[in-house]
Amino acid sequence: MRLLSPIFANFMLSIAAIGWGNCLRGLFPEGFSKVDRIALTLLGGLGLLGTLLFLIGQVWFSKAAIVLVLVAGVLLGVRPISRAARSLLEIRWRIPVSALAAILVFGVLLITFVGGLAQPTGDIKMDAIAYHLLGPRVWVHEGLIRPVADECLTSFPAIVETQFAALMAIGGQRAPYLFSFLALLSMLLIAASLALRCGLDSRGAWWVAALIATMPVLYRGAYGGFVDVIYSGLVLAAARMGFDAEKPRHYALFGIFCGLAMGTKYNALIAVALLMICISLIPAVREQGRKDLSKNLGIACVMALIVAAPWYLRNWILLGSPIYPPPPLLLHFFEPKYLPPEAIQKLVTRMVKEGAGMGRGPWSFLLLPFHLTYHPANFMNGAGGIGLTPLILAPFGLLALGKDWFAKGLAVFALLQTVAWFATAQEARYMIHVYAIAAIFAVFGWKYVREISPRAGAALSALVVAISVSYGLFMIASVRADDLRAVLSSSFEEERKREEIPFLDSFEFLNHQAGVAKVLVLEPKAPTYYLQASYIKPVGRFGEQTLPDATNLQAILSQLPALQVSHVLDVRWPGQPFRLGEHPEGLRLIFEREDQRVYTVN
Repeated sequence: MRLLSPIFANFMLSIAAIGWGNCLRGLFPEGFSKVDRIALTLLGGLGLLGTLLFLIGQVWFSKAAIVLVLVAGVLLGVRPISRAARSLLEIRWRIPVSALAAILVFGVLLITFVGGLAQPTGDIKMDAIAYHLLGPRVWVHEGLIRPVADECLTSFPAIVETQFAALMAIGGQRAPYLFSFLALLSMLLIAASLALRCGLDSRGAWWVAALIATMPVLYRGAYGGFVDVIYSGLVLAAARMGFDAEKPRHYALFGIFCGLAMGTKYNALIAVALLMICISLIPAVREQGRKDLSKNLGIACVMALIVAAPWYLRNWILLGSPIYPPPPLLLHFFEPKYLPPEAIQKLVTRMVKEGAGMGRGPWSFLLLPFHLTYHPANFMNGAGGIGLTPLILAPFGLLALGKDWFAKGLAVFALLQTVAWFATAQEARYMIHVYAIAAIFAVFGWKYVREISPRAGAALSALVVAISVSYGLFMIASVRADDLRAVLSSSFEEERKREEIPFLDSFEFLNHQAGVAKVLVLEPKAPTYYLQASYIKPVGRFGEQTLPDATNLQAILSQLPALQVSHVLDVRWPGQPFRLGEHPEGLRLIFEREDQRVYTVN
């Protein structure tokens, strides 16, 4: 039963996403293939579902509200899901398939599915525990979507996190991790859509999917609570629509996908601007009128702003800044709540440190393809790399594509996005959509090398592909080994929880203790995701201040009755003392471990 609930929740959410995505099908160009339609329906549906949950959650986010939204999507999806199933069968059995590529893709998807059933573990250093899953847990518990003041990163655009919350409500704590299967599948589908549009045959599209599925850096953005694969999938969906848009309704759908990307990650603000620039260059190649393009891009901008507006307006209204936490530039125009200047400086310092990569000089930029291939661990979350094929075969692919304007548009966009990424935050998973485009060019390059050198070229390029997918598959299987073992062994799962979750005894005590109304958590780095009760954390891990006099412990303790606090959790972080002294006034010790103490309020 512990595994059936998350499976059912994800299955229901998948159907609901297709149902909501079916509302967009009337905007598709008539010439789009079945793969195009399936990919855009799924990604669009996930974006719309996350946005709808967010809007409803502002006033009502009970389990009943979540089920209502999902059931409505399921009812909308009854017909398209059967149509999509028939299309997938047709694609699988009637269109030539590369057997080895298919085995690689299905192998990674199987690892992702089984590993996704593992229970989340880890400490506050993990983004999933720190905020990707914390926000959804609090929203479900409180029955309302509101910023978690002690963790400012929960205020990021959260199209994926609202779906994590829906999955938690129905399928429990494991369900959000299983969402990684759907995320990776959506990326493979949109990549195949782009590959086919660029001119690859179905076998080539399967190899694009295989290269993508076995890229450790790309894979890292799909599981463990990360949202980067969905974000990148929405950016690629916008590119797929925008580069082929001709009618106003096509540009409207392009704008919708841009807005959904902006509702998933702040990085989309740059990506969308770059897409607009690339699309503005298309009329010079396709001989379309500049006046019509300006009008159509205006339509796209309006739609993008409408779709993305809820996330930014919510932050502006409730937190004082549309982008929260705000970059230093916005501090001249907005006054963010809960974030003193030192907290913002701490965030900026962290971003600069994590996004340093291997330098920002001209020489570092020229060496970037080499560094991403051979030194990926120097980029945040880059361990495992992207394989050899982008570096060795993608340049040949660019030569082979010649004057194909669609492929050129993708190449220009990838270049501009790389420059922007290089100049801002060089975190490896922020470029997942660029890696997907590089994989398409790599397969074209593989094909080109085989044609110009049928013997030596074919052998060497096949060796490059073999090394890439073998190493990538090894890295992915290695990193998911503990997840797979935890799913298959309850005893190992329990042992893993004890080793990886700090202060677990106190969290379990409070979660099963009768009469726990609200818990005062004194340690900023305590991972409150594991606490099922309502809580107050006066100071967050970046220095967020959620209460007046948040740094004055005695003032806070004097307000416990007014704050409706029933229990106090005091833990000792390594190298630090407890924050409360022995026998604090007004509190009674009811649970103690070497580094953990729980008090009840007298």
